[in-house]
Amino acid sequence: MNKLRLIFLNRLNLWIALALVAANLYAWTSTLLAASAPYVVAPIRAPQVVALLNKIDEGGHSGETWQVTLTELEAEQTITWYLQRYPQIPFAHPRVKITPDYVSGEGDATIAGLRVHIGGKARVTLKDGLPVVQILDLSLPLPPPIRNALEDEMRVQLRRADALPVRFTFAEWGNGVVVVRGVIR
Repeated sequence: MNKLRLIFLNRLNLWIALALVAANLYAWTSTLLAASAPYVVAPIRAPQVVALLNKIDEGGHSGETWQVTLTELEAEQTITWYLQRYPQIPFAHPRVKITPDYVSGEGDATIAGLRVHIGGKARVTLKDGLPVVQILDLSLPLPPPIRNALEDEMRVQLRRADALPVRFTFAEWGNGVVVVRGVIR
């Protein structure tokens, strides 16, 4: 009788373990299937950006004016092109929204080896020929000290616009499009 009871308990434990594994697999499968696919655009630089960069690289155009008009899609494609060219930047799948009041962006970042979805919203104005970026919202799933350090680093990087080979004279943010004019230094 003891032997029969022991066999029954072992089989019961096995069935319970199998049921838990099946439930776990079901939960993970449901979660992974429910996750949306990343937003993907082709890595193409906007033709107007390429033309401006070629003109700057030629040299001898100092003082000449330029204008670039970008749609949200062209901005996403251009950002994707640069991200693929610089794989050390831990960001992918950019999505951009341009409005008269702000520009927002989102995508996937790799932070501490984990891929997380992040987003932000900023207002961009011009001052003395340089862009001034005011961060309105930043969604980062990070502890406050790391988040603050990352925000500070973003501000430092945005201040490096002084090294650009152009100065901006005009920027108009519309619904889905931005028009920027400037002068080559």
